[in-house]
Amino acid sequence: MSLFLSLPFVSWAKKMEDIDVLGCKIKRDRLYRVNEDRIIFQWVKQESKGVYSVGFMQVLSSMLYPLYSVKIKPVGTVVEFDSNLAVVETGKRVSTFPSPMGGRIVQVNKDVEKDPSRIINSPYSAWLVMIESEDEESIRGLKRAEDVVEAVRGVIIREKVDCLPKR
Repeated sequence: MSLFLSLPFVSWAKKMEDIDVLGCKIKRDRLYRVNEDRIIFQWVKQESKGVYSVGFMQVLSSMLYPLYSVKIKPVGTVVEFDSNLAVVETGKRVSTFPSPMGGRIVQVNKDVEKDPSRIINSPYSAWLVMIESEDEESIRGLKRAEDVVEAVRGVIIREKVDCLPKR
């Protein structure tokens, strides 16, 4: 009887495991914005009703190594979908990090600004901003982890991305 009761839990736990794509992790507990052509690989996690944290997927953080600085828009800034949330300086270039949704920045991760290596070493806990949003259209456009696997796989192969920890 106890084995029978544990089967649904095992099945549920398996569904919540991270997805491994050629060494790059994709967490199932959040949604994603992926655009291969523009090299946009973002995660979005609902923190509370209408408030979402936003960060870099592991595949993007690995592509950005070494990461020198991140300058994030201040709290209170109103952003639209695809407008600039942050400026990122890497060993290869300076680029912008666009917003996956419209809304208002309600919190900024100052630890990431002080030490951008957190994005490289722990991309799924190193959120950049929290956005208060009612932009249902953009939120509906985000994808589940399972839906971005092939796009991530393609970029890893094409760009020869190595997601092993950097030291």
